[in-house]
Amino acid sequence: AASAGLVGTTALVGNPSPSSASVFVDPDRYGDKELKVATVNKLRQTIRDSILKEPQLAPLFVKVAIQDALQYEVETQKGGPDGTIVTKILASGESSNKNLTPLKPAAFKLVEIAKVMKRSTQVTMADVVSFAGAEAIESSGGPRIVVQLGKLDPATTKEDSGTTNYPNLEYGERAAIVPSFQKSGLTEREVALLFGTLRAMDTVVSEIQPQEEEEQEENEMGDKDIFIPSSFGGPSDIYGKKLTQTKMDNSVFVSIKSDLKKSPKSVPSVFQDEKVAEWALGYYVDKKKAFANDLPSCYEKLMSLGQRYTGGKVGSLLGGGDDNF
Repeated sequence: AASAGLVGTTALVGNPSPSSASVFVDPDRYGDKELKVATVNKLRQTIRDSILKEPQLAPLFVKVAIQDALQYEVETQKGGPDGTIVTKILASGESSNKNLTPLKPAAFKLVEIAKVMKRSTQVTMADVVSFAGAEAIESSGGPRIVVQLGKLDPATTKEDSGTTNYPNLEYGERAAIVPSFQKSGLTEREVALLFGTLRAMDTVVSEIQPQEEEEQEENEMGDKDIFIPSSFGGPSDIYGKKLTQTKMDNSVFVSIKSDLKKSPKSVPSVFQDEKVAEWALGYYVDKKKAFANDLPSCYEKLMSLGQRYTGGKVGSLLGGGDDNF
């Protein structure tokens, strides 16, 4: 049964192709602005609903997005966050990419979300992964993150080196993580921001009390009844309630600094890297708003690795007028 399920999901998300030269983006892929807004609203809402039902998916969605982005190699300018990581996660195991295996629950859910979206629009898995990470962060008390909509499915290639070494994000091992980020053209600052985010999200999820799920009926489109946004980009709860009303700030780094003194093994070793610590425990720890202010640009940078534009107008390519997305 598992193998049959994998065949179906592979057909949906495409073949993994880390040898792809770039991640192509067409901002006009989903039509005019009205259609684009409708697509974004439905995608964000579907993701938010999934997170509210299964809060443990929130940090996993961000880890999937990170692993997707780390496929990019700055030296060769190949790979990038093109959504193919989902297929690799589903195919992972003890003998192949075992560091991706803990992300399987998120990968299956992303495939499910893509299927829901494809009933009304041909959304790509790359867009689903990008938005899932951003929505997971916001749902966990993080800032609103602007995501570029319109990534294209990668061209299927026969060549698949299978040599990408995915770091273990579960334990935050500095020996593997810092070099992996550097290989992709990222710095210790991005490491500090993203692992601080994951730490904050884990705390939010651990404090959630389980609640009984209310049964929802499907509408004529086969969708569950969902909250319909009444405005675009207004209230922070435009897509429904969040996992927490507490906003992310420097308190996560204050907690990490304290835990490193009391119980070093309880903190990902990446925070013991000298340069990562300079950012996390020397800079962000003392600035209440800097973390939330810098996180959006960090995530946007992550999701734009290897990105090349095709089609669309210059204004759209630069994201003009799409700040509410």
